[in-house]
Amino acid sequence: MFRYDSGVTFIYYNDLEYGAEFIKKVLDLPLIMDQGFAKVYQINQTAFLGIVKNKDDIKYNGNTLVSLNTTDVLKEHNRVSKLEVFNITNIQHIPSIPLDSFFFKDKEGHDFEIQQFIKEEDISVFYSR
Repeated sequence: MFRYDSGVTFIYYNDLEYGAEFIKKVLDLPLIMDQGFAKVYQINQTAFLGIVKNKDDIKYNGNTLVSLNTTDVLKEHNRVSKLEVFNITNIQHIPSIPLDSFFFKDKEGHDFEIQQFIKEEDISVFYSR
């Protein structure tokens, strides 16, 4: 069975500052990654909560996204693309973070992403070794 190293649940906000303040005051989680348009907080060693600013260049119009971190995004894309998933994308490289990822939906419209971080400092945070 394929094993994921960790997971990030992303919540999309129109008001990112409100979201960051809410996470800080109510959930009291440590900020571990700040990309400007997205912030990731650590829940425990392998669970993370991310908040993302809704904006035009991010092609997402839901409000929650489950992201799973892997060390082999190509292998996972090949495996998942043979299964009953919908709207699967090609693997995309996002240089600003940097990571490689792909997205898909289940039959009820829930959004998923499988991603692979590239920078060593991100790997040390998101992958159990």
